[in-house]
Amino acid sequence: MREMQSRDAMARRFVALVFVTFFAVGLAFGANGQGMRFQVPYEFKFGSNVLPAGTYTFSVDRGWLAVESANGAVIRQNIVTRLSGPAELIRSGYLIFDNAENGRILSEVWTPGTDGILVHPVPKGHGRLALSGADLDATRAYSGEAAYKLTCAKCHGEKGKGDASADKFFQLKIPRLNSDEVRAKSDAELTELITLGTKVMPPVEIDEAGFRHRLPPQDVQAVIAYVRTFKQ
Repeated sequence: MREMQSRDAMARRFVALVFVTFFAVGLAFGANGQGMRFQVPYEFKFGSNVLPAGTYTFSVDRGWLAVESANGAVIRQNIVTRLSGPAELIRSGYLIFDNAENGRILSEVWTPGTDGILVHPVPKGHGRLALSGADLDATRAYSGEAAYKLTCAKCHGEKGKGDASADKFFQLKIPRLNSDEVRAKSDAELTELITLGTKVMPPVEIDEAGFRHRLPPQDVQAVIAYVRTFKQ
């Protein structure tokens, strides 16, 4: 009986320790005042709220995640737990969404210099959509050539000359980026094609740390500058 009581007491002390540690860490996490500003390109759910596409600042305040819109409105939701993961997430910052059938739900927030936080567990079988905060880190930009090879080259070929196997797979002739037609497009037009895609081409995405996300602005401009060097 004494042994059982001793074990129960130890178990209660352990639970209390975990409880205190969690909130102590949460306080430290929120006390640093760090946050990320994102231009979210689509409508998303945050708790019981549906937020339109727009600019938002994400920050941690003690045991809460605060989301502030451009007009100053703030919505808070309880943090489920903290997360640890790939260094790229922690360095650059990410938003992870549950890509559910009824819309995108904010699931995880990774703030540079800290671990991540979980506000909505992604059910098994659901897709995950990542939005990178890399554009906030000016030191992270790829060269135009590197970004092109990681994204566009598999379909448009080396130096934009095309790829016969890609044409066959998609059953269409993929535009040659060294053509007069493409070269005549403005930077604004090319930026729109890369970031928004077309009926036959999805927005250009890159894979980092196991998550696919759209190219951040500085990488888009680097790719465009590189494409401008292509010759027929």
